[in-house]
Amino acid sequence: MNQDQINITGMHSTVAGYFDQNTALWSGNKAVSDLVAQLKANIAVIAQKRDAQETATDGQAELARQAKHDLETKILEIADQLYALAAKTNDVALEAQSHFTLSLLDGLDPDKLEQTGKDVGALATAKLTALADFGVTAADLTTLGTLTTNFGKVKQVFRTAVSKQAGQTTSLAQAIAANQSLLRKQLDKVLTKFKTSNPDFYAGYQAARVIVDRRSHHKTAPKNPPPK
Repeated sequence: MNQDQINITGMHSTVAGYFDQNTALWSGNKAVSDLVAQLKANIAVIAQKRDAQETATDGQAELARQAKHDLETKILEIADQLYALAAKTNDVALEAQSHFTLSLLDGLDPDKLEQTGKDVGALATAKLTALADFGVTAADLTTLGTLTTNFGKVKQVFRTAVSKQAGQTTSLAQAIAANQSLLRKQLDKVLTKFKTSNPDFYAGYQAARVIVDRRSHHKTAPKNPPPK
């Protein structure tokens, strides 16, 4: 769940809490009662989907993620020394072949990442003598080879985990959007009946509908605020 989603779902909970605190004022209105019940049911569904998203990876998937992280770290460590060597010796081709960043590696397809581990290992093997001045040893290359092999064995587990988590993320976004729609298109509308008959209750609802940016504790009005 990203920060914007946390802010929005926080508002949902605030609205539900506000209704709980003022039950006597609205419980006689069936439309409001039904919508409040649906709001709470949606909040429960969102919580379930949030938990599913956060636990979308099992133990094997976490091991695969760790294998990916360890491989990326070792690739970058050795590639950076190759790049420094290339810059020192004006080897333009080697410089291009060894220029990586962690974000670039992290965005690679698992198959491509595995191949990159092999490619960097081959480059470093060919330059091992020169790389001694940069602290790169044969043991480093052995470690890179082992990490590459290990990731090759678990990459499908990693790919499956990413796909599963992406599905949960989409499902969560849809559930949050559905609750937003319930508020904007229905609850905001039926509550205008209280604007005149109970202005304090209506004003309190308006205040509960404000989305709080929990990064800065700055309150912002809903993107589609209820009509005044």
